[in-house]
Amino acid sequence: MRMKAKRITCAAVCFALAFCATIIIGGLSMPDKVFAIDEENEAYRLIAHFSTYYGDSKQNRKDNVALAARKIDGLVLYPEDEFSFNDVVGKRTIENGFKTAYVIQDGDFVEGVGGGVCQVSSTLYNCALLANLAITCVRAHSLPVSYVAPSFDAMVSSSSDLRFVNTLCAPVTLRMSANGKYLRAEIYGVGKFDIKRRSMTLGSIPFEVEYRDDDTLEQGKEVIDIYGKEGLKSQGWLDYYQNGKLAKSVLVRSDNYAPQKRIILKGTKTSPLTDAPQ
Repeated sequence: MRMKAKRITCAAVCFALAFCATIIIGGLSMPDKVFAIDEENEAYRLIAHFSTYYGDSKQNRKDNVALAARKIDGLVLYPEDEFSFNDVVGKRTIENGFKTAYVIQDGDFVEGVGGGVCQVSSTLYNCALLANLAITCVRAHSLPVSYVAPSFDAMVSSSSDLRFVNTLCAPVTLRMSANGKYLRAEIYGVGKFDIKRRSMTLGSIPFEVEYRDDDTLEQGKEVIDIYGKEGLKSQGWLDYYQNGKLAKSVLVRSDNYAPQKRIILKGTKTSPLTDAPQ
């Protein structure tokens, strides 16, 4: 079922949970049975949160992060509803308020509209994992990113989405805030979860070396233009705890992140001939 999310206040949901009322919003009613809760997990509260740092970003990227976060903040998912990042945030275009900043494209960092939005999707993805929601669609970047551990990123584009389903017994509220330094995702709902993320690096992928002719360098001279970076193979795990003890570990995904080529400039410039001394 695709999302029928509405924006409502946490107070309204808490009231309904407390009194087993039916909420009617925009013609959508929520029957009493949706709010059936057990005595152990009766409080509608913060069930998961996750933060990432973006304080070193340039202003355009910061603005993109804040804009995407605002579009998500306050969204409510009913049980069995599916969240789609692309549906909620919309197309990343100048017309929609997004700005140019660095994005990963074809294994390289280039300028593109909406740069920084993937940090929002990745932050929310990690929060959804910790809230025990079911991830239905996620894709890794082609290169590792700095703001989350390997195998815990969520790349979004016009053809790649982040989607997850509320598999809990009651609605969940998504909150996102960006203060210029930290981006924070919170999920409010019913339940008690003790889940920890674990990223494992299984090995490295060596980078290739590419030589490029450069007629501004003297013949025979070589200069490293891009140092290159090894790729890596990784896994993302979730560890579930009960009463402080590890109950089970679940492999979430396995990823290969591509290496970045080392580019070496090779001089082709020849020195002008000079007359031999008399």
